[in-house]
Amino acid sequence: MRRWMTRLAVAACIAATATLATVSAGAQHTNARVADSGVLIPATPGEVLPLSGATIKSYNWSGYAVRSSRHKISAVTGTFVVPHAGHSGQLAATWAGIGGFKTSDLIQAGTSEDAASGPLYGKKYFAWYELLPHAETQLQGCKGDTKCKVSPGDHVTVRIKATSATKWDISVTNHGHWSWSKTVKYNSSRSSAEWILEAPTIVLLGQSKLSKVGTVHFGPTSKYTTGGSRRSIAKGNPIKIVLSPKGGAGSATPSALARGGQSFNDCAYKSSCPRP
Repeated sequence: MRRWMTRLAVAACIAATATLATVSAGAQHTNARVADSGVLIPATPGEVLPLSGATIKSYNWSGYAVRSSRHKISAVTGTFVVPHAGHSGQLAATWAGIGGFKTSDLIQAGTSEDAASGPLYGKKYFAWYELLPHAETQLQGCKGDTKCKVSPGDHVTVRIKATSATKWDISVTNHGHWSWSKTVKYNSSRSSAEWILEAPTIVLLGQSKLSKVGTVHFGPTSKYTTGGSRRSIAKGNPIKIVLSPKGGAGSATPSALARGGQSFNDCAYKSSCPRP
């Protein structure tokens, strides 16, 4: 789960909506950081997470993960269509990353679909990258659009690749609109790769309800690299992750993988999901 920068709305708005809204670093509002570590939260506390080929439930993630027992995952690529944010008071994030399934490290990039702003600020969509335990960084200075604007229906590709033991290239492309890349230093366990629809945690309020984003499409390119070999999700004997929050409100279910093993749908507020 990503760390979220939040703004406090006026007291009347908080009482009416009981929400906080995400903002970029440097926005002119009161900011606070989420205390959660941002990694997968199993729905069963203390659960021994499987290495491969299983279905698990999580409080915050929905999608697919692949594991590497030898910690040799060196790259991940994910494509997805940015969904529409749902009702006020709800949040969603769509991303690809490395780590975080059974470790405290996570390098990731994607987009946010924020409907928590309510009538005061409106809905918000933006692209970001994050290196846990640090807070997310909203993308700026993109080639083709310096503001790196994101809208529902945009087709986004995330690529994260190790170039040395501690250096990583991160790139995000909003096809037909802009591209962005950055080289960062990060110590990764390289133990897992993920393609995730997420219900983030908000400071002071805890676990958010997943935004009613409908059916989110991941693909056509969802691959990872291990041992120098580039593989599809299906080739990694993947773990299917079902979002199953406390109280049962705001669930999400990924579909089976499509032919080719790289595409899948993720259906919010549904117990089943058709494959693409």
